[in-house]
Amino acid sequence: MPMGGGVLVDRKRMLELIDQLRVAIPANIRQARDVMQRREQVLAEADAEARNIVAGSQQEAQRLVSDDAIVREARAEASRMQREAQALAQSMLRETQQQAEQLLAEAKQTSSQQMAEADQYTLVLLTRLDKQISAFLGNVRQSLDAMQDAPGPGNP
Repeated sequence: MPMGGGVLVDRKRMLELIDQLRVAIPANIRQARDVMQRREQVLAEADAEARNIVAGSQQEAQRLVSDDAIVREARAEASRMQREAQALAQSMLRETQQQAEQLLAEAKQTSSQQMAEADQYTLVLLTRLDKQISAFLGNVRQSLDAMQDAPGPGNP
């Protein structure tokens, strides 16, 4: 069969090739469609997996941010509680020091008062003792004088 440009082709051979192409092309198309379907399926699975990964990452990020916020809140609360405890401790210390100073002043005043009372009591006792001793001494002198003035075996 003449083709043009001086080329001759065997008609029978050409028809056989066309028949083979008619059979092969639908199989290739089916095979290409299968590949395309598998490709679409793989892409859909990859897309779903990517969405799951992104969703998981977002949840993890939210959890970490939430944990970070909780940690920050806990630290702030701990710091606030520490400041309150220090303020309370200082207040209690000041109050205790004031009470101690007041008790010390009261103790000093009580001690001074007791010392003054003891001194007064001692003065009263010593004055009474002085009077008693003076009276006793007076009696002793009178007795001595009476013995010296009286005639007796030792006195001529």
